[in-house]
Amino acid sequence: MDDRVLPAQNRGMDPAALLLSLLVAASTLHPAGDVAAAPAAAWDSLRKDDLEQDLALLASPALEGRDSPSPGLLKAAEHIAARLQAAGLRPVKPEGGYLQYFERILPAPVEKQCSLAVSGGTTADPPPAFELGRDFVPVWRTSGSASGELVLLAFGIDSKNESYDDVTGDLRGRIVVIVEGEPHHKKRFEGPEVTAEADLYAKLGVLAEAGVAGVLVTRRIPAEGGAALSFRHTWAFWNGGSPVDPPPVPLPVLEITPAAATALTGEDVLARAAAVDASAKAPKPIVTGRTVEMSAATSDQGVNIPNVVALLDGSDADLAGEYLVLGAHFDHVGVDPRGRIGYGADDNASGTAALLEIAEALALARPRRSILVCAFSAEEDGLVGSNSFCRYPPVPVTQMVAMLNMDMIGRGEVKEVAVLGVNQNPGFEKLLKTAQKLRPTGVKEVVTGQGLELFARSDHYSFHQVGVPVLFFFEGLPIDKNADYHTWRDTLEEIDLDKVLATSRLVFNTAWLLANADERPPAPGR
Repeated sequence: MDDRVLPAQNRGMDPAALLLSLLVAASTLHPAGDVAAAPAAAWDSLRKDDLEQDLALLASPALEGRDSPSPGLLKAAEHIAARLQAAGLRPVKPEGGYLQYFERILPAPVEKQCSLAVSGGTTADPPPAFELGRDFVPVWRTSGSASGELVLLAFGIDSKNESYDDVTGDLRGRIVVIVEGEPHHKKRFEGPEVTAEADLYAKLGVLAEAGVAGVLVTRRIPAEGGAALSFRHTWAFWNGGSPVDPPPVPLPVLEITPAAATALTGEDVLARAAAVDASAKAPKPIVTGRTVEMSAATSDQGVNIPNVVALLDGSDADLAGEYLVLGAHFDHVGVDPRGRIGYGADDNASGTAALLEIAEALALARPRRSILVCAFSAEEDGLVGSNSFCRYPPVPVTQMVAMLNMDMIGRGEVKEVAVLGVNQNPGFEKLLKTAQKLRPTGVKEVVTGQGLELFARSDHYSFHQVGVPVLFFFEGLPIDKNADYHTWRDTLEEIDLDKVLATSRLVFNTAWLLANADERPPAPGR
């Protein structure tokens, strides 16, 4: 054999000693490849309970579906950054943080045309001052200004199907306060589906017909830590549908906090809603005797949205300038106008939880190449976050040896994983077989060469387009097997943690091989 492939200390040895040396060395390597398995401590750190904790936070009601952008998305980004920092990863640039922002053009409040004030009745002297962004925000697709007497309703629902109507009395020229959603009652409204009457824009249509001058709506805070207020830049739509702008409303409509609702009306608005939950009886309107002046306006503007990016420096000085990218998107679709949350437990809290667990294990193992760990946002909006990353990469794209993407890895057959990208990178077929043998993962069947219709639908595709070899780890094919995909039923209770752990182990082995091999894989199609 050519002794240039041998370590320097083996060159010039007598044949017997050389054979003995090679046998000893081989005992530390897996027979399926020339990269030894990762240290046991790193492998053992891949734990199901850690995955469960991250999943529980990311898919919690408090994060309200992690829309891009939203307070829930930012809270998720901060959690991801804190986990990566605790694992020992650092920001890519010393002067930068873990959150790297990009801009989208989205509807946003027009500050100078949004206002809220109250006077009269028994309000305090001076009356409370309400601040945009703290106490109120406009509702998208509503605009105008109004002044009128304030009336407290309940939910703003008139439903013959549910024998419920709280839109009563003379409301012409008045400004009304309502609660989003619908009553939670075991015999009325409550069930597997939220009724169409709960849709905010349906309510606004009913109220407009009743002649109201303006509407103030407050949300029920979904859980401790949930946002009491936020401008909804977009609304969720579900599998089988398509994004459709809500109808324009010829009224000014503001979302207000529960505290602002109480200050305006003198009533505990959420307690009133809870009483309706218990009785299912529509309460009579409360005429407050107060006058409200309000205005609302939105326009398309630049809005900043974060990706989360962290770096694990390679341990080999010769290879540390090359980067393996590990990625998963952490956003989902947010909330729909009925108040239904797209929890996104599978899509893609599952992949994000695995990303954090794998990053932590790699930090313990210290591979030769550097690792870029990327949690992308706005994937659900057309791979916007990963596209931005690839347009303005923190390291040259030419120094990225490969990208491994995890998206939806928590449902389906526990011992099966679909991996896309082998058609575009044929050498990865052998890589995956080696990864399977490096250490037992729990995955018995790796499906490759299928699902080509999904290849352009997740963040790895942004890297493929700039010439980086990619693999996309997915739960199983076809996607239609997951009936809860892109619905409000994608909840934590449906996640198979054993499957998430098995896929995490397979991705870890694959990453370990790529990050330690002497040679980098060829570009796609070569």
